[in-house]
Amino acid sequence: MSSIHADREIKRSGTGVLTIGKEIGYDNSSVDDYGFEYGKKDLKVMLINPPVSFDVFYGEWDMSDVKSSSPPLGILSLASMIRKYGYQVKVIDAHAEGLTMEQIVKEVDSFHPQVVGLTAMTVMISASAEIAKKIKDHDPTITTILGGVHVTAEPGETLRRYSQFDYAVIGEGEVVFTEFLEKLSRQRKLYYGVSKTESDGSVQSLVWREGEKINVNPRRAFFKGLDEFPPPAFDLVPNLFNHYRLSVFGTKKFKTVGLVTSRGCTGKCTFCDLGVVGRGYRANSASYLIDLMKDVWQKYGVTDFLFYDDLFVGSRPRLQEVCNIIIRDKLPFTWSCCARVDFIHVDMLRLMKQAGCWMIEYGIESGCQRIIDSMRKNITKEKISETINATYDAGIVTKGNFIFGNPGETHDSIKESIDFACKLKLNYAQHTFLQPLPGSELYETAGKYGEFDPSWDRFNTFSINFMPKGFTRDNLVAYSKYFWRRFYLRPHILLQEIMKIKSMEDVHRAWLAFKGFIKATVYKRKLPDFVLNRREVGLVH
Repeated sequence: MSSIHADREIKRSGTGVLTIGKEIGYDNSSVDDYGFEYGKKDLKVMLINPPVSFDVFYGEWDMSDVKSSSPPLGILSLASMIRKYGYQVKVIDAHAEGLTMEQIVKEVDSFHPQVVGLTAMTVMISASAEIAKKIKDHDPTITTILGGVHVTAEPGETLRRYSQFDYAVIGEGEVVFTEFLEKLSRQRKLYYGVSKTESDGSVQSLVWREGEKINVNPRRAFFKGLDEFPPPAFDLVPNLFNHYRLSVFGTKKFKTVGLVTSRGCTGKCTFCDLGVVGRGYRANSASYLIDLMKDVWQKYGVTDFLFYDDLFVGSRPRLQEVCNIIIRDKLPFTWSCCARVDFIHVDMLRLMKQAGCWMIEYGIESGCQRIIDSMRKNITKEKISETINATYDAGIVTKGNFIFGNPGETHDSIKESIDFACKLKLNYAQHTFLQPLPGSELYETAGKYGEFDPSWDRFNTFSINFMPKGFTRDNLVAYSKYFWRRFYLRPHILLQEIMKIKSMEDVHRAWLAFKGFIKATVYKRKLPDFVLNRREVGLVH
């Protein structure tokens, strides 16, 4: 596959077509079937979450007052997995700790790792690449390896642009990265300053260099038995509540922890990239999930959880068992989750409420049926209304997510979305601007429907990198401000927020939300200099 970006053709590795579980297949084996050796290893591994400023995440919008951050669950899951097999591992969350590049290098120098792993969403790739270059300049013998959603979507192009990465892992990393380390520790040898194994070609889902050539190995099947993976190593990051604060818009209190307990989504939305986890659905068992919640409660005193799963409600039996255990054991948990409107069983809502579910976040995306159909959401406005109303009537807070600036969007369709949001029984609503993410179907086709800037540094949901035909940037910004004012400046919504205030923490949270609202509806800064000066490629028309 390839896509035309201005006068440049970017060749795709083909991973985009392998995001449906049934095409890659499922691995039903046990982790122990791979023969990974237990016991302490000499190999030291450092995993780094790059320091990305909130200017990068929020683009033109100054939302620094409501900035949120959560522990890097992907890195912590990898750390837990390799620690299980005896590797010495250190996690550096440079984003949460606000570390400079020089401070990161000092951490590397202090720990002396043989392998450094970095992660990156598309908007973070420049920061990860800069860290890798600093590390290689400091010590060329260190092996650098990249993982995450970005390199999964664009493995070949990413390693072509950034020679400081020796390897990359595409897709899920637990088994692949452990297998890579096992072979590296067994048969390591020095080759042009890079630790190479004799079996790079045999590690599925590994991307590796062979001279000037970049090899992308076949994808590994999606691992089915998620319960075999140990829980995230929260003990390897700084104090959970000194360095992390989840969004005030999606949590009940500041002391909330986010978890992922399932992988994949069966939807076929054109804007979504599920290259890492696939379109099939896999989940931890109810007992694993409950044990994880209890562990976090006992170690950190946390009783409120935010489930990041794309489809937390994907398995009715699991959901029912989770709710029944919480109710039976009188566990003091409150929680919120994300869901598709067509996966909610109305009769389950009251059980969820009784088990502590206080909010469900729904992907509505648009109030125009034509746009919904073009996204391949396979839902109707009637179904959306039915599910939102049932959730609200069950006493669960409702939150709806919308996307502005879709292919085929018109001024009337955006107005229809805003009207629809205000007619639904929604307690909260938010919108983002369409981002044709690498790995999604729209990344290949966006240029047919408007003006698309595929510069990697522009891929955050608050910047506008795609403008459908008939729109200007100022049009989209104006609709954004109108949306926020129209939805939230209604008397019953204002009263709802006032009635929530019962403590000084609630006052603080309300103040943060108010400042965010003012900045979203009144203030917009000029494009950051890094955007103006660091365009990767030209616009697509």
